[in-house]
Amino acid sequence: MAVLVVIVAGLVVVRGRMAGDHRAGSSGGRPGAPVAAPAPTPGDEDGPADVTAAPVTARPGAGPALSTASAASPSTGIGSVSPRVAPTAARPRTGPPPGSPAVPVAARPAGPALSLSSTRVDLGDVDSVWRLDLRGEGTAPVDVVIGASPSWLTVVPGRSRIDPGAVVPLVITLDRAAAPSGPIDVTVPVRPRKGDGGGDVRVTARVDGSPQVVSMVAAPTTLYPSGCAPAARVTASPVTASPVTVSTVTVSVVDATGIFAAELVVNLPDGGRASVSLVLDRATGNRSTWSGPVGPARVAGAITYTATVTDLDGRRSRAPGSLTVLPCPS
Repeated sequence: MAVLVVIVAGLVVVRGRMAGDHRAGSSGGRPGAPVAAPAPTPGDEDGPADVTAAPVTARPGAGPALSTASAASPSTGIGSVSPRVAPTAARPRTGPPPGSPAVPVAARPAGPALSLSSTRVDLGDVDSVWRLDLRGEGTAPVDVVIGASPSWLTVVPGRSRIDPGAVVPLVITLDRAAAPSGPIDVTVPVRPRKGDGGGDVRVTARVDGSPQVVSMVAAPTTLYPSGCAPAARVTASPVTASPVTVSTVTVSVVDATGIFAAELVVNLPDGGRASVSLVLDRATGNRSTWSGPVGPARVAGAITYTATVTDLDGRRSRAPGSLTVLPCPS
């Protein structure tokens, strides 16, 4: 019996040693034994000064013991420690790229200062309105003063006071209907009331003359009152004909700009008055032809009328005409 107890105790000791060897992993040491650092390679016997293998105690049931040092380098066999670095957010780059030259910023003039986007305006043959820009260039608000100009040319700023850095329109308007015919060349001063800047704005244009009525023809030139009875003509076959009561007036006009409208104002024999809008028949180059009806009249007498043509610039020309209204034929 004693022999049996001794054999069993021996088996227990042997099994415990085998279990301890398995838990220690490949080091072959006892549980809780430190793991040795890898041996230095030839030529590096001293090893790196800042790398030290930390002892690791194997726990029962755990896997192979690991060191806080990383795996040995294949070439040197020396482990290296890589500290964890917290990631930082990328910062947007501000300012000019590195190495680029600095751009100087001019300082604003002290006090009020005024600048103009241009001092030259050419309206040509057609344009009537133009815009320039006024800017406050100084460190203080500037008051704008516009010099004298003809009655048919207006120069008006959007505001009379301009703050520093602000832009205000300067509107130039030419009244072609009132301006004299021919070339226009006018200079208008634009100045600050106090301070620096401003300038003289030169406005040029060409204004054509008023439209010219070159001809006005009425067909027929004689009419009959509207109450006349038809009259019989003596021919091989008797034909009944109604007296003519309406005439057509045709007006020919020359204008380089173009005609906007044409009309007739008609005075009838009985004192009545009528307005007739003429219709464009044809246009070739700067010449156009307009026509419209005149009549009928209720009584005999004279019909007088006035043709008025207006071009695109608002200029007008007038021409008079007349017709005769005969008594009804007997």
